[in-house]
Amino acid sequence: MNAIVNARLPRVFIDIDAEKDYWQGWYHNLPGAAAARGFAAYWPVIGAVYDVYINHPGWDSDRAQARYALCAAVTLQGLSEREASEVFSQVWGRISGERLGRAAQERLAMTALV
Repeated sequence: MNAIVNARLPRVFIDIDAEKDYWQGWYHNLPGAAAARGFAAYWPVIGAVYDVYINHPGWDSDRAQARYALCAAVTLQGLSEREASEVFSQVWGRISGERLGRAAQERLAMTALV
Protein backbone atom coordinates (compact mmCIF):
# COMPACT_ATOMS: atom_id res chain seq x y z
CA MET A 1 0.00 0.00 0.00
CA ASN A 2 1.11 3.51 -0.72
CA ALA A 3 0.24 6.43 1.52
CA ILE A 4 -0.10 9.92 0.22
CA VAL A 5 0.93 12.44 2.84
CA ASN A 6 0.38 16.17 2.54
CA ALA A 7 -0.25 18.58 5.39
CA ARG A 8 -3.32 20.01 3.64
CA LEU A 9 -4.74 16.79 2.22
CA PRO A 10 -6.14 13.74 4.01
CA ARG A 11 -4.01 10.60 3.93
CA VAL A 12 -5.10 8.26 1.16
CA PHE A 13 -4.28 4.57 0.96
CA ILE A 14 -4.36 2.64 -2.27
CA ASP A 15 -3.97 -1.12 -2.27
CA ILE A 16 -2.21 -1.54 -5.61
CA ASP A 17 -2.49 -5.34 -5.47
CA ALA A 18 -6.27 -5.07 -5.07
CA GLU A 19 -6.39 -2.55 -7.91
CA LYS A 20 -4.39 -4.90 -10.15
CA ASP A 21 -6.84 -7.68 -9.33
CA TYR A 22 -9.75 -5.42 -10.25
CA TRP A 23 -8.25 -4.25 -13.53
CA GLN A 24 -7.16 -7.73 -14.55
CA GLY A 25 -10.83 -8.54 -14.92
CA TRP A 26 -11.69 -5.29 -16.73
CA TYR A 27 -8.66 -4.14 -18.71
CA HIS A 28 -9.83 -5.86 -21.89
CA ASN A 29 -12.58 -3.19 -22.12
CA LEU A 30 -10.04 -0.36 -22.25
CA PRO A 31 -8.73 1.16 -25.48
CA GLY A 32 -5.65 -0.54 -26.87
CA ALA A 33 -6.00 -3.60 -24.64
CA ALA A 34 -6.60 -5.92 -27.58
CA ALA A 35 -3.18 -5.02 -28.96
CA ALA A 36 -1.44 -5.81 -25.65
CA ARG A 37 0.03 -9.23 -25.01
CA GLY A 38 -1.99 -9.80 -21.88
CA PHE A 39 -2.57 -7.95 -18.66
CA ALA A 40 1.10 -7.73 -17.64
CA ALA A 41 1.85 -5.85 -20.87
CA TYR A 42 -1.10 -3.47 -20.40
CA TRP A 43 -0.74 -2.81 -16.67
CA PRO A 44 1.83 0.00 -17.14
CA VAL A 45 -0.83 1.99 -19.04
CA ILE A 46 -3.24 1.65 -16.11
CA GLY A 47 -0.54 1.93 -13.46
CA ALA A 48 0.63 5.25 -14.88
CA VAL A 49 -2.64 6.82 -13.71
CA TYR A 50 -2.00 5.54 -10.18
CA ASP A 51 1.57 6.87 -10.38
CA VAL A 52 0.30 10.36 -11.22
CA TYR A 53 -2.33 10.20 -8.47
CA ILE A 54 0.14 9.02 -5.83
CA ASN A 55 3.06 11.23 -6.81
CA HIS A 56 1.05 14.42 -7.31
CA PRO A 57 -1.57 14.57 -4.55
CA GLY A 58 -3.97 17.42 -4.87
CA TRP A 59 -3.70 17.76 -8.64
CA ASP A 60 -7.02 18.13 -10.38
CA SER A 61 -7.92 15.66 -13.11
CA ASP A 62 -7.05 18.05 -15.95
CA ARG A 63 -3.50 18.59 -14.73
CA ALA A 64 -3.09 14.90 -13.92
CA GLN A 65 -4.38 13.91 -17.35
CA ALA A 66 -1.90 16.21 -19.05
CA ARG A 67 0.94 14.52 -17.13
CA TYR A 68 -0.47 11.05 -17.88
CA ALA A 69 -0.54 11.78 -21.62
CA LEU A 70 3.26 12.22 -21.48
CA CYS A 71 3.94 8.89 -19.73
CA ALA A 72 6.14 6.41 -21.54
CA ALA A 73 3.59 3.62 -21.07
CA VAL A 74 0.97 5.57 -23.01
CA THR A 75 3.41 6.28 -25.82
CA LEU A 76 4.74 2.71 -25.97
CA GLN A 77 1.21 1.29 -26.14
CA GLY A 78 0.54 3.57 -29.12
CA LEU A 79 -2.63 5.06 -27.70
CA SER A 80 -4.17 8.01 -29.50
CA GLU A 81 -4.97 11.12 -27.48
CA ARG A 82 -8.60 10.08 -27.31
CA GLU A 83 -7.76 6.52 -26.24
CA ALA A 84 -5.38 7.78 -23.56
CA SER A 85 -8.10 10.15 -22.36
CA GLU A 86 -10.58 7.29 -22.09
CA VAL A 87 -8.16 5.10 -20.14
CA PHE A 88 -7.24 7.97 -17.85
CA SER A 89 -10.89 8.87 -17.22
CA GLN A 90 -11.90 5.35 -16.31
CA VAL A 91 -8.95 4.71 -14.00
CA TRP A 92 -9.01 8.20 -12.44
CA GLY A 93 -12.74 7.82 -11.90
CA ARG A 94 -12.18 4.58 -10.01
CA ILE A 95 -9.52 6.19 -7.83
CA SER A 96 -11.16 9.52 -7.11
CA GLY A 97 -14.84 8.95 -7.73
CA GLU A 98 -14.75 11.56 -10.52
CA ARG A 99 -16.34 10.60 -13.80
CA LEU A 100 -14.38 12.71 -16.28
CA GLY A 101 -12.12 15.69 -16.04
CA ARG A 102 -13.27 18.86 -17.75
CA ALA A 103 -10.66 18.49 -20.49
CA ALA A 104 -11.77 14.92 -21.20
CA GLN A 105 -15.40 16.00 -21.38
CA GLU A 106 -14.54 18.81 -23.79
CA ARG A 107 -12.48 16.49 -26.02
CA LEU A 108 -15.24 13.90 -26.13
CA ALA A 109 -17.79 16.60 -26.96
CA MET A 110 -15.58 17.92 -29.77
CA THR A 111 -15.11 14.45 -31.28
CA ALA A 112 -18.85 13.87 -31.14
CA LEU A 113 -19.39 16.99 -33.24
CA VAL A 114 -16.96 15.84 -35.94
